[in-house]
Amino acid sequence: MVHDTPPEAGGSDTAESGTHADRRTRGRLLDFLNVAAVVLDTDGRIVFWSPQATDTFGYTAQEALGQYAARLLLSEENRDRAAELFAGVMGTGQDWAGVFPIRHRDGSTRPVEFRNVRLLDHLGDVYALGIAVDQTALHEVESRLALSEQLVSQAPVGFALLDTDLRYRLVNPALERINGVPAAEHVGRRPRDIHPHTGVEAVESALQYVLATGTPLIDRYIVGRTRADPDHDHAWSVSYYRIHGPDGRVIGVASSVVDVTERHLVAAEAERARRRLALIADASARIGTTLGVVRTAQELAEVAVPHLADATAVDMLSCRTSAPHPNGPQVFRALAVASAVPTEITGITDAADPIGEVTAYGPDRLITQCVRTGKPVLVAHCDEQDLRRISRDPQAADTLARAGVHSYLAVPLIARDEILGAFDLLRAQNPAPSYADDVLLARELAARAAIAIDNARWHQNVRTAAETLQRSLLPPTSPQRPGLKVASLYQPAQAANEVGSDWYDAIPLAGDNTALVIGDVMGNGIDAAATMGQLRTAARPRRTRPAPGRDPPPPR
Repeated sequence: MVHDTPPEAGGSDTAESGTHADRRTRGRLLDFLNVAAVVLDTDGRIVFWSPQATDTFGYTAQEALGQYAARLLLSEENRDRAAELFAGVMGTGQDWAGVFPIRHRDGSTRPVEFRNVRLLDHLGDVYALGIAVDQTALHEVESRLALSEQLVSQAPVGFALLDTDLRYRLVNPALERINGVPAAEHVGRRPRDIHPHTGVEAVESALQYVLATGTPLIDRYIVGRTRADPDHDHAWSVSYYRIHGPDGRVIGVASSVVDVTERHLVAAEAERARRRLALIADASARIGTTLGVVRTAQELAEVAVPHLADATAVDMLSCRTSAPHPNGPQVFRALAVASAVPTEITGITDAADPIGEVTAYGPDRLITQCVRTGKPVLVAHCDEQDLRRISRDPQAADTLARAGVHSYLAVPLIARDEILGAFDLLRAQNPAPSYADDVLLARELAARAAIAIDNARWHQNVRTAAETLQRSLLPPTSPQRPGLKVASLYQPAQAANEVGSDWYDAIPLAGDNTALVIGDVMGNGIDAAATMGQLRTAARPRRTRPAPGRDPPPPR
């Protein structure tokens, strides 16, 4: 409720002395209207004259008291009508109300709203009380009140007025619809009694701040739910500002509420799109930095946390496939695992297959369905059965349940129409489930990583083949020649565990001669190994079969 102004603020319930200007400052609605009071005796003489009458009629009390009201305030053509109305009030006691033209002291004629009533004192004397308001001022107040009423009741913006105790005093229909609570149930209650969302404490704190400081808070965003729609989040733009009475006294705080849910959703979608583009850009820079299969898989797992998932895993098929497999288990090798939080907190990574371990999963498992169909598998809301179809065993499913895993997504790793494996994404601490746009983003990341992984595997296969060929062309042991001791040491320039294109050989020749050969082929790989083999073959002498009865030709 609105409390009366305390004495120290200038209000009082008793009459007090002071200038007319002081009383107007301290006044209420009557002073705002400048209501004048004039009392006439039975002869029509003015016996009482209020200070407000001076503003209305222009005459001071000294000029008005004792004068005939009709002669002082009315033009001659209006006096008969006034005398008739005066006689009716004094004779029958019937009140009269209406507009009557009054002659102002400055000579102008002004319409004034009157209400005339008969008064009777303890001696039995009769008087006439006239309460007067300048019609122009009255119409201005009426217009303001009508405008305020229309703005409050018809505006699509929610509006509320709360008192100094933060209790609702007024609620317009728009706010009724927003909150889903009738206006009558608002009055006398605080916001915490109306709103179910958890942010109501912050709302009351903001209202209290505005009430205490007078500093308005404009266009503040609030996201929550109301009784009008308890199953969906809404966004509102709210503004709070302090309200003062005509005398400067604090009445309370007003709030305006605009539902901006649609704008909020558009902005949120734009923000998600920006984050998706940033994530793709980040993935382009981080995935495929090396030609290592395991390293590339780990880069894919790490780039998706925490923006897309709380935990991720990359599992490769033991052999590539370009067509859906028939019903049966699929064999996977775990290549990478990543988590947005330390594993000792959630334990999610403990539920994943150890890196490097080979595991066969049956056709009922979600990851098997993903690689068999070559399509994403999305479970927006996981139940106990879903967790068992995700995990490697019941114990791992229990671990995921304790970690709060509620959403699962698996997308295939496909490169050049071949299915290489699957990319798994789990959400636990992120409350939002995975949606269709998350599937698109995960597929984009998986496609980029699959190409990099396929290139890495191809490079690894080529390097393995080249190393095998090159090693096969090197002498397995140093040749044993009579009278000659041969020792060799091969140290590749790049790494101790790789074979380059350098080669050496010890070739037996006729006459106990031995040729020591060292060669270097530019480059590495299959082509360099093949060139190395050709040079080695060319360096060895040809062995021709001698003709019958003839000695073999001497070596060249």
